Amino acid sequence: MMLDKIDNFVLLTPQGKVKGRLKDSCIKYLGVPYAEAPVGILQFKAPVEKLEWFGELDATKFADDPIQHPMYLGCSEDCLYLNVYVPKCASLSKLPVVVWLFGGSYVHGGCKGIVAKHGPRGLYDAETFAVENSCIVITINYRLGLHGFLYLKGLSDKYESNLGLKDCEMALRWVHRNIDSYGGDPNNVTLWGQSAGAALAVAMMCVPSAKDLFHKVISQSACLESFYTPEEATEVAKKYLEIAGVDNVEEVHKYSYGQLTKAIESMDEVVRADKFGICSINPVVDGEYLKEFPTLSTFADLGKPILIGSNANEARVFKSVMKGIKKDEVMKRIFPDFSEDFRNKVIDAYSKKPKTRDFCDIAGDIMYKVQKYNIADAISANNNVYVYQFNYAPIIFRILGFGACHVAEMPLLFGNMRPWFNMPLYFGDQMTAIEIGKRMRKYWGNFIWSGNPNYANNGDIPMPVVWTKYTSADRNCMNFGKTDSCEQNQDDETMRKLQGERHFFVK
Repeated sequence: MMLDKIDNFVLLTPQGKVKGRLKDSCIKYLGVPYAEAPVGILQFKAPVEKLEWFGELDATKFADDPIQHPMYLGCSEDCLYLNVYVPKCASLSKLPVVVWLFGGSYVHGGCKGIVAKHGPRGLYDAETFAVENSCIVITINYRLGLHGFLYLKGLSDKYESNLGLKDCEMALRWVHRNIDSYGGDPNNVTLWGQSAGAALAVAMMCVPSAKDLFHKVISQSACLESFYTPEEATEVAKKYLEIAGVDNVEEVHKYSYGQLTKAIESMDEVVRADKFGICSINPVVDGEYLKEFPTLSTFADLGKPILIGSNANEARVFKSVMKGIKKDEVMKRIFPDFSEDFRNKVIDAYSKKPKTRDFCDIAGDIMYKVQKYNIADAISANNNVYVYQFNYAPIIFRILGFGACHVAEMPLLFGNMRPWFNMPLYFGDQMTAIEIGKRMRKYWGNFIWSGNPNYANNGDIPMPVVWTKYTSADRNCMNFGKTDSCEQNQDDETMRKLQGERHFFVK
């Protein structure tokens, strides 16, 4: 795409004319439909490609976020839109493309990032990232909760499964059909997600029909055992509809969004009564579309590098869920399928006088840390893998006991720091946070360009701290904090504390 060929930033694409807007050094095309609205006869169905429109699409503002609870102004079932961030350097043409999947436990979130009350730019505004790394960033909405992941198929053949995951695949298909019009390279696409979005990115590697649609993966803080069997998902769907007051699954569409989505609050309590460590509603390993559990896959024919990591204190942000529950009950929910003897050995290895923070650290290790190594071990047999840990916690995070918790890296990576400074969550640490964010964005950008976080192109001078690839023999892990370092075997002690177990919710 050449800027001197743009008339008021209007592009001619295979779908039709689309008008974007220039903001600083980035052209934004917001609210571009990649699929038909999933309403009417398309409700609870796999996405249908959006082919073309007549006239000129005004892509200067965000489309609505997906239906969720709590609802806010700007949620809609008509949500299958994406946003394209094109750096002004797009005259280079054939820029690498990265597709962003937001997190939110499969029931919350959206591209606008307003759930974080993050101001006009939003938490997921990719302007800074796209410009600094000379890449095109695409953020996508996908269906959530009842509409995207509740397994209604187990109750009626009228419904289909894994609709939110299928939305992500359709967005990738949009990239291959359209991105060259925006200056992107359809043969250099990275799938990038955080939390639930990261788990979806990894799950996409287990979807045969999506295999050729992307070439690299970045997975941040994915709860990689948060998947259901069809039998588990059917029981969850039954309970969900019971809580929502739906008597006939065939008539779900007749109930209000408010009544249907509010059930997630009670559903969370039901699931947590038996186990901590998974989401209440999850993708389903149906053996048809999603072929296997990611943490059990060998990824034998993957052919893609992956950058995967987690934060040092992931689950401390969830401490309110565990607070006030007795030790034995907490451990039973963290390890629902293990013996009392095993639980006692684990808790003793962490602390002789455990507090809520200790339980959170155990949960974080089994949900995030161990699972990233399961994936890394499997993929590194045939592909390049780069593993990281995010260790930085500003003063206020440390005072509050959160540490380097879940989502703590996100403002730094997207570079949208000002609203957080105004709160001020980074009091006394602003410059440190800014510098860490710049370094991380450069490593991520290099990987998006080349599949290697150390340099964007062969012949480039590597980053000051070399990020050595991971193998099962040399378990290298890059650590991000006030200073960066790449260490070997740093989590061996965690593995010993967990008695060598590697799977906790998936067998």
